[in-house]
Amino acid sequence: MFGPAAYLTISMKSLIRRRAAWIAPVLGLGLIPIQQSLNQNAPSVRFVDVLASSGIGFKHHFFPSEQGVNYRMNQYDHGSGVLVADVNGDGLMDIYLLDFLGPNALYINKGNFKFEDIARKAGVDMPEDVSVGGSFGDYDNDGNIDLYVTTYQTGNRLFRNRGDGAFEDVTRKAGVGYRGHSSAALWLDYDLDGDLDLYVTNVGPFTVPEPSPDAPYARRGTNLPLSYILGHPEADHGGESNILFRNNGDGTFTDVTQQSGLSAIGWNGDVTVGDYDLDGSPDIYVTQMFGASRLFHNNGNGTFTDVTRKALGRTSWGAMGALFFDANNDGYPDLYVVDMHSDMWTHADPTGVVDPKVKYDTPRGKMVEGWQVVTQPEQTKAKWVLFGNTFFVNRHGGTFEERSATAGLENFWPWGIVAGDFDNDGWQDIFVPAGMGYPYVYWPNYLLMNTGKEQFVDRAAEAGIEPPARGKYIEGLKIKGEPCARSSRSAAVADFDGDGDLDLVVNNFNHEPYLFRNDTVKAHFLQIRLQGKKANRDGYGARVKVITGNSIQYREAHSSGGYLTQSSAVLHFGLGKAPAVDRVEILWPGAKEPQVIANPKMDSLLTVEQK
Repeated sequence: MFGPAAYLTISMKSLIRRRAAWIAPVLGLGLIPIQQSLNQNAPSVRFVDVLASSGIGFKHHFFPSEQGVNYRMNQYDHGSGVLVADVNGDGLMDIYLLDFLGPNALYINKGNFKFEDIARKAGVDMPEDVSVGGSFGDYDNDGNIDLYVTTYQTGNRLFRNRGDGAFEDVTRKAGVGYRGHSSAALWLDYDLDGDLDLYVTNVGPFTVPEPSPDAPYARRGTNLPLSYILGHPEADHGGESNILFRNNGDGTFTDVTQQSGLSAIGWNGDVTVGDYDLDGSPDIYVTQMFGASRLFHNNGNGTFTDVTRKALGRTSWGAMGALFFDANNDGYPDLYVVDMHSDMWTHADPTGVVDPKVKYDTPRGKMVEGWQVVTQPEQTKAKWVLFGNTFFVNRHGGTFEERSATAGLENFWPWGIVAGDFDNDGWQDIFVPAGMGYPYVYWPNYLLMNTGKEQFVDRAAEAGIEPPARGKYIEGLKIKGEPCARSSRSAAVADFDGDGDLDLVVNNFNHEPYLFRNDTVKAHFLQIRLQGKKANRDGYGARVKVITGNSIQYREAHSSGGYLTQSSAVLHFGLGKAPAVDRVEILWPGAKEPQVIANPKMDSLLTVEQK
């Protein structure tokens, strides 16, 4: 059995060796002791799981049995979304948890980490649907935030918030009821006309209409991809196109996918948005679960251009979550992408040193050949992809530099990403939910604290996130019938109790969620809530700068991103020991000049209406 100390030793040692083994021959260096270069004096951060006293009784369900026990692998198993928004306009962040087989839950925040599920009363429980992800956004600009939910084969749904505690299903009227194998949803104003448009990613393969009793179990040595589709040709139909719905401004939408250049047919999982070149138009990055992910540059005329090769080079081959955020406070969005396959093809021995060629060589070998049965030809071109997470640091001028080797951003079987300044030191940190139901061995979640030097250190154990209170570490593989700790898939951040630090909610696959209250020693902060007028009501796409003395921080307001996830739209700035805030500058979508607020009060929530 492994405790927190052993967990740290195993994960850090193995990951450092992998990364150092790769960068040494490339850079002509010896092994780089990354852990010694990290800031050991970083502020401590502490989380406490308060789920038991919160009133949240949700449990994610998956067919047909509990995680950690053999299950038949003929159902799409990637859904476990969690969304955060102020649904009822009371200033408190509420939680929407999506279930794969069972009703979704909408927990209204009653204050002091107490929540009440109103999903059924509000009409958004969807008990007969297979829910995957979604996004909150005020598409009609009436001041009430609306909800779009993606599903597997039962039809996506758009719920209009009536403002009286209930939602109205307007899917058919709006024209956004796609029925297929959808994954992520993203609200954005791509054409800068003042209302929110909708982008939906679709997966396609890996699913059949009904569970099959003769589908094989997952066993050691099983060719997992072929076990999904063997004997089920309907599960391999070549992928589905993503969809861009343009808001017509009258409650309806028009499919403009083809003319926009955003079809991206393939195994599309997540989508994240960020204006990486600061030209004022939101750009889009779409992950591919099996193949080359894509960066689409917004041309500002309703069309997008694929600039992946020019801007990024190679991308993660098995990308799940992706997130634009400013990691180094230089004013340009960086891009972090997690790859579930970085360790999928390696030995399960957590103390072993992984051959770096497994991660960085092109996709080849018998296991990868199995996947090529269900991937598109263009996605198997070796020069486009690599195994493992990627951290693209924005080098301005429209290009990025991949720096994951020195940043300490590799993980075991990661899924999602959320970013936020958890210790209020002025630098955005990262939480990565991780794990899988097979093989039945425990993979930890990661709390990656930003040192301010484009490097991160995992403090999940010190922070109280690892190991989990319920679950156990398992030495080696226990293939048949062994329970294991939870597999976390998606997470969201918000200041649920309004005390000035960021808390976490995590949706766990086939299990209860985590609800982590942040109990870190207090430091100064500023929170900003945006209300657009000419721009969309939510302020999605706005760029905010906070200046305190010689320190400058930047945020972009967006809806979802990070894998089936939406965090609080309130922008959070940790200020450390800064004596005061000099000014805030907000560049609204479509605006030429920023709106300036001088000397706002520290340690407060500032609501800014567009002028």
